[in-house]
Parts: sequence; C-alpha cells; structure tokens
Amino acid sequence: MSGLTLEREKKLLHALFFIFGFGIMAWVPRFPEVKANLGLSNGAFGSILTTGAIGAFTGLLTVGHIVHKVGVRTVLIAATALLYSAFTAIVHVHSPTLFIVLNITIAFGITATHISINTQGFHIQERSKSNVVVSSAGYWSAGALLTAILSGFLVGHIGLSAHISALALFAAIATLVIVFQFGSSLVPPNEHPETDYSIKDIFTTFHFDWRVSFGLACAVYLEFAVGDWGTIFTKERLDVSAGLSTLPYIVFTVFMIIGRLSIQRFTARFQVHQLARVLSLIAGIGFVTTISIATHLPARSSWTSYGLFLLAFALAGIGSSILGPTFTAAANRRSPNPSAVVIGQLGVANNVITTVLKWLVAGVIGATGSIALAMMIPGVLMILAAFFTPVIKEGAK
Repeated sequence: MSGLTLEREKKLLHALFFIFGFGIMAWVPRFPEVKANLGLSNGAFGSILTTGAIGAFTGLLTVGHIVHKVGVRTVLIAATALLYSAFTAIVHVHSPTLFIVLNITIAFGITATHISINTQGFHIQERSKSNVVVSSAGYWSAGALLTAILSGFLVGHIGLSAHISALALFAAIATLVIVFQFGSSLVPPNEHPETDYSIKDIFTTFHFDWRVSFGLACAVYLEFAVGDWGTIFTKERLDVSAGLSTLPYIVFTVFMIIGRLSIQRFTARFQVHQLARVLSLIAGIGFVTTISIATHLPARSSWTSYGLFLLAFALAGIGSSILGPTFTAAANRRSPNPSAVVIGQLGVANNVITTVLKWLVAGVIGATGSIALAMMIPGVLMILAAFFTPVIKEGAK
C-alpha cells in the first residue's frame, strides 16, 4: 500500500487535471504562428487540424482496454512522454505532412491521458463517495483558462518554439512527479484473466447507452459551440474590439470552474440528478432568452447587448458546469465494462454525435448567415438535456 489518504489522492488527482489542461491548451492562442510556420491559408490549416480526429478515435477505441490490461501508471507515463515530445516537435516543423503525423500523435496522447486520469478519478470517487470527477474537471478548466491567458500575454514577447518547448518540459516533469507520488494508489493492471480484453473485444463489447450518450451530447454541445463561435459571434454582432470579444468566453469558463469546484456544496443540499436538471434548464433557457433579447436590441444599445451577452455566457457556464462529468459518471455506473473502457466507448459515441451537431450548426450559419440563429440550437439542446437527467440518479435503469 502507498499509505496515501483519500484526501491526498484527491489533491494529487486535481493537480494532474490542472497540469493536463495547462499543458495541452497553451498552443491554441498561438495558432497563427503555427500556421505561419507551415505557410498555409486559414482553410488549409483548419483542414489539417481536423486530422487529429484520427488519433482521438484510435485512442478512444483502444486505450481503455490497454489501461484495463496494464494499469494507469504504465499508460500515463507512456502517454506523457508521447504527448509532450510531440508538442515540442510540432512547433518546430515546417512540413504539413510532418505536422499531420505529429497532430495525430498529440490527439492520441491527449486521449490516452484523458482516459487514464479519468479512470483514476472514478477509482477515487467510488471509494470516497464524493463527486471527484466533477471537481477534477473544474481544475482542468482552470488550467486551460490560465494557460490561454498566459499564452496571450506571451505572444510577441517570447517565441513560439521557446514557449511551447519549455511548457511541455514543465508539464511532462510535473505529471511524472505526481504519478510517482501516487505510488501504488494508481489503478493496477487487471489481475483476473476472465475479464481480460482482446483486440476483437474492442468491437464486440461496445456498449452504447443511448440515454446517457444523447444526454451527454445535448449537455456538452453548448460548451463546444461557445468555444467554436462565441468570440466570432460577439465580435461580428456587436462590432467590439478583439479583447472585448474574448471576454464572454472567459466569463463562460470562469463560471464553469466555479460550478465544478462548488459541487460538494451543491450536492449537500440537492440530489445530483435534481441539480443537473435545474442547471440544464438554467443554462438552456437563460442562454436562449438573453441572446435573443440582446440580438434584437437597437444598435444604440450595444453596451446593453454586450452586458446581456456576458450574462448569457455566465448562465451557460454555471448551468452546464457539472453536466458532462455527471453523465459520464452515470455511464460508468450503468455499463458492464471497466471504467477505462467505458470512458473510451462513451467518447466515441459522443464524438460522432457532436460532430454531426457541429455540421448542423455550420450548415445553418452557411445557409442563413446568422450565427445568432445557429446559437439557438445548442441552447435548445441544453434544455433537452434536462429530459435525460433521470439516468444520473443512482440506481436508474
């Protein structure tokens, strides 16, 4: 035994999530420099970024089974080395072909790390009887937000290669230090041959829980839409500066972090499925209503509209904060497969559904030219998520 208390394990897990968010999101604000390295147009750069889906889907289908077979420690160490080595290399390359290979590698490494640390999260949650997965997601969001702000400040002051290479080294070392501090508390390899998984089992044991999968997709798509279109929407609709156009997304993220880190206070007074229902309605109805009002105000009321945008994104953040992790926890409880396998299979289903939703929103924007109209779709989906929240209830079938 490692001798770690559950509280110590929680703190180490939160640190892992924070470093993960801090490490993988740093290069996003510096995409213009990455694109310039490759000498590509916006369209071409956007197209090759989508190749990461190959690595993500490969990881979602396979890594859960590998974690079940060899344990969290082995996979997390390998994923850390692979992920941050690829990050260090990708900011130095000028060949689109090599960029694609490294981009696929990064996506695979991110997926492997995601599955590993969430498997550990469920392991701790089951023993502590607390919502560790939700609070851990809050620490990931905090790390992602902090590194995005820091990267914005560093642009023009520190070169892309120096920034990302130093950060990757720091994140890799910090992750490995935390892994070794866990000791034997990390989820061990499977020791029961009768529950082992083969390559064939990756496909024959795929468990699709449609109530959880559709509920999760409805709940998390607002977050994706805000990330994809929020800044563009604010800038084009209100004609504000670049700095002000990013503030609504920052507000969204801050309120999401607050919601996730406050989960224990919430669940002390409400059952999780009841809380999830209320929050999904707050997020969906609040977002749709405030955005609708803001976009119909006259041009002279632009600051009032901007204030309503901030309110809409705040309601969306606090309302959607716990939904993704709680639907994932429900999937883990309802599936016959081990946690690591469940996370991967749920990720596959969620990626397919949200990709279709992204095409739908992009199609509406292309056909109508209205981002405001298209943004109603994720708002309505969030409202629909309330009808799937009963699956979150303990013992629900």
